Amino acid sequence: MEIERFNPWWKTGKVSPDITGRKRKIFNEIVRYIDKRQIVLFTGLRRVGKTTLMYQIIEALIEKNTNPYNILYFSFDEMRYDLEDIIKQYEADVLQDDISKKKVYIFLDEIQKLNGWPSKVKLLYDANPKLKIFLTGSAQITMWQGTRESLAGRFFDFMIKPLDFEEYLVFKEVSIDKHREKIFEKDMKKHMAVFLKTGGFIEALDMNEPVLRKYLKESLLERVIFVDIPQTFKLDLPELLMKLLAITASRPGFYLDYKNLSNDLKVDQRTIANYISYLEYALFLQKLYNYSRNLLTSEKKVKRLYSSNTAFTLALNPQAELPAVMEQYFVNSLNAKFFLKTPQKEEIDIIYTGEKTLLPIEIKIKAKIDRDDIKTLFKFLERNKLDKALLITLDTETKFKNDSLLVEAVPYWKYWSIRERIN
Repeated sequence: MEIERFNPWWKTGKVSPDITGRKRKIFNEIVRYIDKRQIVLFTGLRRVGKTTLMYQIIEALIEKNTNPYNILYFSFDEMRYDLEDIIKQYEADVLQDDISKKKVYIFLDEIQKLNGWPSKVKLLYDANPKLKIFLTGSAQITMWQGTRESLAGRFFDFMIKPLDFEEYLVFKEVSIDKHREKIFEKDMKKHMAVFLKTGGFIEALDMNEPVLRKYLKESLLERVIFVDIPQTFKLDLPELLMKLLAITASRPGFYLDYKNLSNDLKVDQRTIANYISYLEYALFLQKLYNYSRNLLTSEKKVKRLYSSNTAFTLALNPQAELPAVMEQYFVNSLNAKFFLKTPQKEEIDIIYTGEKTLLPIEIKIKAKIDRDDIKTLFKFLERNKLDKALLITLDTETKFKNDSLLVEAVPYWKYWSIRERIN
């Protein structure tokens, strides 16, 4: 077991700049938890920078005079060994002491690939009060296998996402005055178009289109669908995962009907439901629920399905039109949970539910906006005793009023104006 190749700082006393990359804004939030007893768990899609974030934390520890020998990194994505064996070798060859006697930092990458990992990590955590553990998983691993119950009270969970549009501009070194968006309209539209295709994946930012599509399909989609998910779940039809993802890319936000999918794909409804849950586990799909103040009612009503990233949609469906892609973009970027569809066929794309916010949001990417486009928004405001709604448009910027009710129309490319109205 060659654990030393994962830990070059044991020899050099530092972390190479080649693997630390540029720090993201979430780094400053996470470093506040370095001295907390609890496990820190990073979940997120492949290639979003979870491993890089670990290296940045290791670099920060060494810069604060942590002994490099007291830092262990191991990736289960590359090698499969039992956690107990890794710790024993580390104690014998590197630490030269019992792990319980020193302040040690352990970084375990792609932890979901270690069989029975929740109980093994729990045992390690409980037996060693001085130990600080960091984990990553390229999946929503807390959804499965009783993880939350097993590690209850023992971890902080961070979802690491691709770059948001503002971070994308920073990484591309594009300077835009967010208080004067109108002046930068052409730049905003140009960069938004590139951002939608690259999806905020750092490695993809400067790829041309053929290379980008190959990268997304082979390094992300196919790797997870044909390797990662089958390693976690016993699957007979991994190609069905790709079909379901392609269907979602061809119709972002389609109404989820297991019976129709079953008939079209000639596969049992329960299998369809399971495979969709596997894609949710892998963070490839985002499911929206029909809004109701009663959560049980929402669970029983019709649902909508989106890819989790516009880059996946455009890689699988290059002809996708801007209105559909922009609707998906706002669903993804706002981490939306609800939409609205009433028995009277009234529909609203997003019912945004923040900590203190309930905001109906409609996306209408077309040349002309009129009052017919906002009737349902006003009805929703009246029924729910709210006073504001948001209409995201192609280029229209105006306000629609109905007594004390207000619908603000803001163009999709006005990134900060939209954020200001949502926050």
